[in-house]
Amino acid sequence: MTDTADNKVDRSMLMNQCLEALALALEYDMKDYHAHQHAVRVGEGCGLLAKKMGLSDDTIQQLYYAGLLHDIGKISVDPALLAKKGGLSDEDFEIVKNHTVHGGRIIATLPGLNTLSLWVRWHHEWWDGSGYPDGLAKNEIPLEVQILSTIDCFDSLQTPRLDRERRTPEEAYQIINEERNSHFNPRIADMVMELVQEKAVVPGKSSEQFLKIKAQCIDRPLTGYDWGSSEGLSGLYPILKLFAQVIDAKHTYTRGHSTRVSILSKYMAEKINLSSEDVVRAEIAGLLHDAGKVSVAQSILDKPSRPDEEEWKSIQKHPSNSFDILSKISTLSDIAWISASHHEKYDGTGYPNGLKGDEIHVISHIIAIADTYDAITSSRAYRPGQPPEKAFKIIEENLGGQFHPEIGRLFINTSPKYITALFDNYSMTVD
Repeated sequence: MTDTADNKVDRSMLMNQCLEALALALEYDMKDYHAHQHAVRVGEGCGLLAKKMGLSDDTIQQLYYAGLLHDIGKISVDPALLAKKGGLSDEDFEIVKNHTVHGGRIIATLPGLNTLSLWVRWHHEWWDGSGYPDGLAKNEIPLEVQILSTIDCFDSLQTPRLDRERRTPEEAYQIINEERNSHFNPRIADMVMELVQEKAVVPGKSSEQFLKIKAQCIDRPLTGYDWGSSEGLSGLYPILKLFAQVIDAKHTYTRGHSTRVSILSKYMAEKINLSSEDVVRAEIAGLLHDAGKVSVAQSILDKPSRPDEEEWKSIQKHPSNSFDILSKISTLSDIAWISASHHEKYDGTGYPNGLKGDEIHVISHIIAIADTYDAITSSRAYRPGQPPEKAFKIIEENLGGQFHPEIGRLFINTSPKYITALFDNYSMTVD
């Protein structure tokens, strides 16, 4: 995880890997992921169209990542509203429209991505000035944003929604064509149809044409981003915090959960005198431990009763999915393993691999305790949050079974007032 003489990390592609993994976390849905999810299709479509228009390699790369992250602002919208069946009311739509502003602000917090932040903010601006949030018109809208907004709409029409069926590429283009000169630059609308006719956009997978563009223009160090003298994970903190927000925003009852688990994990790592590197690992692994939970349907996580057998099987897949997401970032390979093991149990009865005792990383033992404490003391769809004493009692009853006995004993000997003070000290970072 840190750069040493014996373990030198190639950081040149690190931000690219982070953005790819973040996009996966944003749209990792079991029904859409294997069918080539919307954000990836938009990113690829932007790359194809930008190449067709003769834009520079740097612009193609930036547009690809803008496509991947264009809807990131939706993490600020109530998940129940996004999952609402049928058309949105005018009031609901006004709330959803704010995702463009929130998305731009989120991207602006990531170093070196100021240009992308504006493109994300404006991806619902329309050619005739009737879009939002700033009412840009015609050439006030950057060409890159014109590409992004057209491709986004084109693919959205082909993505199944709760209030309508998916359209075919031809049907989607017909709608785009009808809105040329109103929503879309007519020149760009024509070029989208050319992409369809050339079969540059292939349903369900990346086209050969795009893969060539990716190898040439995208799979290289990110333009405008320089790690400079950043060491270890310090340069990653902004995007790792964003990961936590995305994870927790996927359903109503986990706002701030990942940050609280991170705080407790760091505290316990320090208490048992782990190395400074392992303390950082505990903090980061705690922050990202539930990355795979974005793959679990919101209806299951927000269900006002306990999950049934099939729903429980879906939930139990999330540690493995955490590994899939985090392992895309080369410098987080050990974090991926630690996070994927936080539901293993000391006695070997956990999941996904049935590890036991010292087969489980010490930090995974720590996260298991921190995760349980916060899950019990926080409100859930099927029950209100319980007092700390109840969480301590449950942990104590399971020492040597679910939990590492020594680490668990240390934790339950901590005053609840101390934990409250820890959370309050970090209140600016807890959502």
